[in-house]
Amino acid sequence: MGRDGVMTARHYRPEIDGLRAVSVIGVVLFHLGLGFPGGFVGVDVFFVISGYLITGILLRQLSEDRFSLVDFWARRVRRIAPAAIVMVVGTLLVGGYLQTPERYSELARSAMAHVLMASNCYFTRDQGYFAEKSDLEPLLHTWSLSVEEQFYLIFPLLMVLLWRRWRAKLPLLMLVAAVASFAWSWLEVPRNPKEAFFLLPARGWELLAGALLALAPQCRMRIAGREGLSTVALLLVITPMFIFDRETAFPGPAAMPPVLGAVLLIFSGGGTWVGRLLSWKPMVGIGLISYSLYLWHWPLLVFAREVNYELTSAWKISLLAVSFVMGYLSWRWIETPFRGGGFLGTNARALRFGAVSAAGLFAIVLGIRLSGGFPSRLPEDLRVIMADVEWNGASYTSATSEAVAIGKREEGMPDFVLWGDSHGASAAPAVDASARELGLRGRAYLNNGTPPVTGLWFADMDEESAVEMVAMNERVLEEVIESRPKVVILVGRWVARCEGYNEVEMEGEPESHRYSTMVVDSQKPEPSFEESSGSLIRQLTKMNDRLVRHGIELVVIQQVPESTVGRTAARFYMQERFPGFYELPRFTTTREDHASRQERTMKTLAKLSGEGMTVVDPTGQFFNENDELQVYAERSYYRDDDHLTRAGSLHYLAPVFEKIMRRIPRAESQ
Repeated sequence: MGRDGVMTARHYRPEIDGLRAVSVIGVVLFHLGLGFPGGFVGVDVFFVISGYLITGILLRQLSEDRFSLVDFWARRVRRIAPAAIVMVVGTLLVGGYLQTPERYSELARSAMAHVLMASNCYFTRDQGYFAEKSDLEPLLHTWSLSVEEQFYLIFPLLMVLLWRRWRAKLPLLMLVAAVASFAWSWLEVPRNPKEAFFLLPARGWELLAGALLALAPQCRMRIAGREGLSTVALLLVITPMFIFDRETAFPGPAAMPPVLGAVLLIFSGGGTWVGRLLSWKPMVGIGLISYSLYLWHWPLLVFAREVNYELTSAWKISLLAVSFVMGYLSWRWIETPFRGGGFLGTNARALRFGAVSAAGLFAIVLGIRLSGGFPSRLPEDLRVIMADVEWNGASYTSATSEAVAIGKREEGMPDFVLWGDSHGASAAPAVDASARELGLRGRAYLNNGTPPVTGLWFADMDEESAVEMVAMNERVLEEVIESRPKVVILVGRWVARCEGYNEVEMEGEPESHRYSTMVVDSQKPEPSFEESSGSLIRQLTKMNDRLVRHGIELVVIQQVPESTVGRTAARFYMQERFPGFYELPRFTTTREDHASRQERTMKTLAKLSGEGMTVVDPTGQFFNENDELQVYAERSYYRDDDHLTRAGSLHYLAPVFEKIMRRIPRAESQ
């Protein structure tokens, strides 16, 4: 987000504030889901504006021989820090009231990254800007602040160096840097999309595009030429907001239209019809509060999702109105007073304020992080419920499918092996409890998102990733055969492997998203059910034949029923946290709905039950006398639409695994 006063030479240009308004409206409406599927390009426009204005300020001061790094950074503190600090503190206060300890601890961690001006680096660790998990990060939007702050640290130093030594070559050197950054962005989008989206090297060309405009010599154009140029420029900025979406490979070349449009709009000046439109008072007013509006709209939206989950149009419009109110209040009572001097009137005070406030805020969020999100702030009964939200079977899993002990912990070869994906991790508490009770030793090979069958990979995988998955599962099978258990229990999300994501997960996603969880054993980017299920059965049969030759029985557990409600445990927590405000249906999927979604895959797997392989269907444990799936009682049984909680695993699956375990003879200790 650009924040500096729109002074180029020595006069105010209201159309640049109007351009900010266009940009922030695109970003906010995109986030709220009120049209503008490509509104995220507004951030790119802000980068251009920032680069242009900062370079203009630096050039003016350098040419008048009055540039001071201390003065430059003090001005950045006045304009950026106060509003951002208030927003972060407000976010921490609301997060402390609403969030589970784990989520609050993660919020504190992201706040630490923000204080260190490294939010953009921090968020590269997640699934990406457009991923579902990112929609629940209250400080996700601070990534763009970090990009600009990093630019403000580096760029003035480079400008001073180049001004003193290679002044005549300054535009050429900036152009080379911009081209290099653009090339890096282009190359990284397909290889490392998160780094390309968040990091300064891939975004620097957008800021440098504005810098090059400030370095360019004045060029006089006839009004007709400027009118046409400004019209094209506005279209370049606005059109991507309507035709881009979350699936657009971005930034790279896709960011060129809005960046070029912003450059041309600033270049064409304010005397055109577009300039007059952008100079319209309401547009200028929105532009003036754009920084504060940007700061507040995102955490408001995230916390609204925490409470309500499914935001109606009325909710979204209300959030838009509240965002504008908060943006105005922040601009009027925080941005403007501090930017005007006052308490931070001297450079020393401004820098001292920046250092002290950053240190103080860092100490606060470090305390939250070290405490694990202050679980003691909530009653003990709620902490038990929150544990269901946060639990994901991590103690049983390994990202590289390494063996983890399960059942009775003692030395010796395993009596059984539990092999699975995240559904295997969800089932692990029931397996663990049954094995301990019967004194059976086990090993768990559980890797989230990795189907426990050799010879398979996901349809959307590149060749390298596919080879890695096949090799990893082959290694697991060899280890299993070498350890000679009596039984191998496979637990997986079989329906998703054959039919793709369910409708809860597909909401708001393109159809191509469905295929990303379907398996193949040959190159098929968009497989049919017959192709994916055929691959699964073919490879499962081959794997079973190998196990049979070594006297190992294979037990395949049919997939547990899927619910029609997402984020179940989190919703149950909110229901118990704020009684009467939100109500989660106790019963969701019917047996008929379950059959409609899962019957094809289940029947396909059931045909494999025979010599050496047993297919077990746990469905009967899940539906009551009314053929409805109960997703909670005193505890939530489901974590989301398809994964069980620890309580759900013990409630629904313990009887299933107890029957299986009683058939396993106990191996001798070695």
